[in-house]
Amino acid sequence: MTAAQTSQRGQRVGAVAAAAVVAVLFATSAYAGFALLAPLEPIVPQVFELESVATPSAEIALPSYGGSAIGDAESDHLYAGVDVDTPRPMASLTKVVTALVVLHEHPIEAGTDGATITLTAADRRLVSQYTAINGTTAPAPVGGTITQRAVIELMMVHSANNYAETLAVWAFGSVDAYLPAARQWLDEQGLTGINVADTTGFSPENRASPRSLLRLARIATADPVVASAAALPRVTVPGIGTFDNRNLIVGVDGVTGLKTGTLRDSGSSLLFSAEHAGPTGEHRVVGVVLNGPDGPRVAADARALLLSVRDDYHEVELVSEGTLVARYTSPWGDTAEVRTATGVADVVWGQVSSVATVRAPELQPGVESDDEASVEVRYAGERVRVPLKWVGTIDEPPLDWRLAQPLFTLVETLERD
Repeated sequence: MTAAQTSQRGQRVGAVAAAAVVAVLFATSAYAGFALLAPLEPIVPQVFELESVATPSAEIALPSYGGSAIGDAESDHLYAGVDVDTPRPMASLTKVVTALVVLHEHPIEAGTDGATITLTAADRRLVSQYTAINGTTAPAPVGGTITQRAVIELMMVHSANNYAETLAVWAFGSVDAYLPAARQWLDEQGLTGINVADTTGFSPENRASPRSLLRLARIATADPVVASAAALPRVTVPGIGTFDNRNLIVGVDGVTGLKTGTLRDSGSSLLFSAEHAGPTGEHRVVGVVLNGPDGPRVAADARALLLSVRDDYHEVELVSEGTLVARYTSPWGDTAEVRTATGVADVVWGQVSSVATVRAPELQPGVESDDEASVEVRYAGERVRVPLKWVGTIDEPPLDWRLAQPLFTLVETLERD
């Protein structure tokens, strides 16, 4: 082979080698570009179910006679009852309506005793009239004066029938003028289940359902004049006398009022309110027992009813702080968790169960998602959204993982085939 031929052959080999190098470099660059730009699969979370909370069913000591009901003092929630929508004679519970209707027309400013009422011969005659029909009364000396607040205290504590009529006549001019005003007030308050026929409760046409009486009790406990009068263990009115509260359980087991009632043909009744500060917080309830055999029996049964309701309050932890909600694990080893940022606790009553709904979206590495993880807990008609926190992060995959991943995928494919 001549020198020229040798030179030409060397040039061809060099060209081939150069082309091979270029091809390898191109292939390597293409592979690297493919590996680095290949889309990443979204990371699917492992979602953890939150434990539900369940409390036992309530056991309520409802009286075996008449109608009764007990409920929350600050909402329309009814805990339990018997014949709650059946109207029954309410006797002197009627006086609560009388007091509230007069206060609506003639409010008493805070720190004062209201208007001063001068007693007349007509007021004294009421003492004889109600005494003759075995009604509870208090003296009414002609020319004597008594404050509006003191009259309401005599009505609520001693159940003085004569003063209930005196108050309504003073406020409206006559009982006949009072009654339509009372009806209008009852309608405005949504107390359509209550009917009043007089100021005292003597008429059997004074009727109310237990449910409506709970609503009346809520209004009465929110009125500072009526609520404070009903809570007095006794009342002393100068020139008239001192009288013990006829409600036998005022001051017992947190009972703060409200009113007793008795009629010969329909028995004894009690409308009551109570407060209780226990380990699960402060609770306020209202209740009513209608048409029982006698006052002491009704008082005892109302107390048993109240205590049985208190036993069914439960403090529950619906979600504890730091509870694991979801975990994300990337193929290159990064991990992130979603945990509850705070705990959620509440006080519930009776049989309650909770249901937690966990929502954890897929994550796309390197892409900020608008779709956030969330936890909602539903229980006892409530819905609570639980604050969450992230622990750890899912970063972009490292370069070596990116470059090796297509080869791993190819090997896995060949092995499957």
